[in-house]
Amino acid sequence: MNEISTKIRPALVSLEVGESMEFPIEKMKSVRTQASELGMILNRQFKTRTNRETHTIMVTRVS
Repeated sequence: MNEISTKIRPALVSLEVGESMEFPIEKMKSVRTQASELGMILNRQFKTRTNRETHTIMVTRVS
């Protein structure tokens, strides 16, 4: 999985509407915090979804 080495904030900023990105579940707290902060700062909306089987968290930009 190449997303493990991806920096969270730049990755979320670069997402276009409808695009998603996966991160390891160990980064869940950081990913959710960054998605919330960037949503407020940049007036965007993100949704997160965890997958217990693959131990990942997926972030999708919805607006």
